[in-house]
Parts: sequence; structure tokens; C-alpha cells
Amino acid sequence: MAEKQKEDLRIVRTRKLLSNTLLDMMETESIEKISVIDLCNEAMVNRATFYAHFEDKYHLLDFALEELKDTIYEKFTKEVNKDTPGSMVTSLVNLAVDFLFDQQNHIMNIILNNRNGRIVETVSASLASSLKYQLAKFKEEYTISVPLSILSNFIAGGMISVALIQIDNPNKYTKEDLKKYCDTAHLVNRYFKKKEN
Repeated sequence: MAEKQKEDLRIVRTRKLLSNTLLDMMETESIEKISVIDLCNEAMVNRATFYAHFEDKYHLLDFALEELKDTIYEKFTKEVNKDTPGSMVTSLVNLAVDFLFDQQNHIMNIILNNRNGRIVETVSASLASSLKYQLAKFKEEYTISVPLSILSNFIAGGMISVALIQIDNPNKYTKEDLKKYCDTAHLVNRYFKKKEN
């Protein structure tokens, strides 16, 4: 049993190493320009090991994106101001804008060099899941007149569009401008009505 667990840990570590290496490389290169040989050299793993775990670099990308999705979801489901649905969304939007303006932002650098639809879709889906999770906390106190999946995807899609605008025009808007422009509290409050006790 201990031998099997040791082997499983090695598999997990190897996959994580390859995934992290790919994402690190994607901060400066598009996925199309990264070869399996370059990836293996960077990770200090031989090609046979790579192919024991993944069919090709796109299979590894799918794995890496799942891990990335988990990272984003975790970041945006931490405790935020949740006095009202609107204040909670404002907190999440502010967190997202702060995240966008972080110069060391791994995810934004990956998007900058990889306008791959799967990458943008993964980030958007993860933000939407986080929003839906946070908004669902208000179901006991509020009547909600729009499906949470629609509202959360709408807000997440808008946030991703704004992120792409900011990536393409890095000095056009300040952090405070984007926080003000992207605040959707009024929209959320429109769909959440406090229940009568």
C-alpha cells in the first residue's frame, strides 16, 4: 500500500510540474509556439515521462486549465463583504480589478500571450462559478428573480471583456476607473428582493 501511495505521489508531482511549467512558459509564449521538447527541457523531464502522462501538449493544457480554474475559484470564493448581494458583487468586482492590475499576475500574462478561446473560457467559467456560489448564499433571505447561472455568467463575461480591454490598452484606465465602471451592485440589487419575515 505504501509503495502504491509513493507511486501516486510521483504521478501527481510530475503532472503538477509539467502543468506549472507549461503555464509558466505560456506567460511569454503562445501554446502554439511551445514544443513538447522545449517543455520537457524546461521541466527537466524526459519525453517518455511526458508521454506517459499526456497525449500531447493540448492534453496537458486541458489538465493545466482545470488546475487554473480551481485556483481562480478558490481566490474568488474567499470571504468577501456579504452584507447584501450588491455589496458582495462590488467586493468581487474590486477583487477582480485588483487581480487584473497585479503586474505579477500569472493568469493575465498567460491571456496576454494566448488569446486561445479555451483559456479565456476557463477563466470566465471559473469567475461565473465563484459568483454563483457567493450569490447562492443569499437564497434564504432574498427572492431572486433571475437564474443565478444567467446573472453570474453575465457579470463574469463582462469582467473578462473588461480584462481583455485592459490587457490591450494597459494605461487607458486606472484601477479606480475600472472599479467604478464595473460596479454592478445596482443590477444585482434589482434582482434580489429581501423576503418579508
